[in-house]
Amino acid sequence: MCMGIWGDLVQKMAVATLGCKVNYCESEALKELFRQNGYKIVDFGQKADLYIINTCTVTHLSDRKSRQLIRKARRQNPEAIICVTGCYAQVSSEEVLQIEEVDLIVGTHNRQNLPQMVDEARQRHVPVNLVERYPEGDGEVNFEELPVSGQGRTRAFLKIQEGCRQFCSYCIIPYARGPLRSRSVESVLKAVKELAASGFKELVLTGVHLGLYGKDLGGNNSLASLLEQIHRLLEDTGGIERLRLSSLEPADMTPDLIETVVKLEKICAHLHLPLQSGDDEILKKMRRPYDRSWFRALVQHLRQQLPDIALTTDVMVGFPGETEAHFWCSYRFIEEMQFSRIHVFKYSPRRGTPAAKMSGQITPEVKDERSKVLMKLADELSSRYRRRFIGRTLPVLFEGFFAEGWLEGLTEHYLRVRAKAKAELSGKLISTKIYADSDGYLLGRIED
Repeated sequence: MCMGIWGDLVQKMAVATLGCKVNYCESEALKELFRQNGYKIVDFGQKADLYIINTCTVTHLSDRKSRQLIRKARRQNPEAIICVTGCYAQVSSEEVLQIEEVDLIVGTHNRQNLPQMVDEARQRHVPVNLVERYPEGDGEVNFEELPVSGQGRTRAFLKIQEGCRQFCSYCIIPYARGPLRSRSVESVLKAVKELAASGFKELVLTGVHLGLYGKDLGGNNSLASLLEQIHRLLEDTGGIERLRLSSLEPADMTPDLIETVVKLEKICAHLHLPLQSGDDEILKKMRRPYDRSWFRALVQHLRQQLPDIALTTDVMVGFPGETEAHFWCSYRFIEEMQFSRIHVFKYSPRRGTPAAKMSGQITPEVKDERSKVLMKLADELSSRYRRRFIGRTLPVLFEGFFAEGWLEGLTEHYLRVRAKAKAELSGKLISTKIYADSDGYLLGRIED
């Protein structure tokens, strides 16, 4: 085993994370991996002996932020090892290798031996690219088993699925993450037991194409089946009171999965369903496997089953060929859907994707204008959704202080609540009376 100790000096490592919840989950696992190998984990803004930048490549902006973080790390300690991992490293390793501050590049898999790779990089004194390309199609690639972290927070993230085969015309992720693969049921249940024993109150299940969990495992394995098994385990062991699902592709919301989400009481009434566009012509060009009518029916069905459900989404502006008519069609559909939260982002051409070669590329100025219009609508819809809970009492999982004498936490609907409270209530699920909406947060009073 590699040990993060030189003589009597304990080595320090820091991680910076860009992108999605999957990346966040992986970064926490990497911290635990290095902690187990004798390293002390510090904040990224501190001086460290090893910096890991876990990158995203969804847009040009995320690529640029990755490069900025790499250079920031080198400024903080010119003698440190700089390791770059994640999606940008996977699809653009040769480009990353040209950044003079970089010592080690790994991709989005086979990181179980990263501490040893870092030790070897220290001896080489030259940059090394250890990115392994994914095989064509559904080649044999194992699920990356990284350690489960159980320290210091109220919410735990557990990655149970990897890879994507949807190949939307704008998206680089299938190339960055490879074929579908799932964590085994036995491994998932073992990890859930560990997290429950560590005192976590909420567990977030993450994956690149989460709704297709189990497709590669054969038999009757599915996300719905796994949720049933996790729920039974937690009823027996206790410890985790909430299960939350990260992003799910709308087309994966099968009747069986919907029924499971509705009936299992620990599953939060919150689903993130990426829409991307509310115009049928643009959806078709994006290669999204649904249209407005289908998506509308799904939302109506979910709200019939769970009237207060929080539905959050991603929406893209400026896709190639998006006219003013397309944009306003999308705007009206988004308004009709009444999402509780919307992540608005501007289309960014990704080399190697079909959309990058499409005609009708939209200017940055038009993208900026449309983005601002949609973000204003997003704020209005979010505020409208939050206000429905004023006067009601909700269980809030308090996570820590945001100001002296005030705690902040989340409802099952992914709404942030602030309330005057004592420190000992942090990490607990507390009934809270909501009395106001204030600048993106709800204000509440702890009920005795």
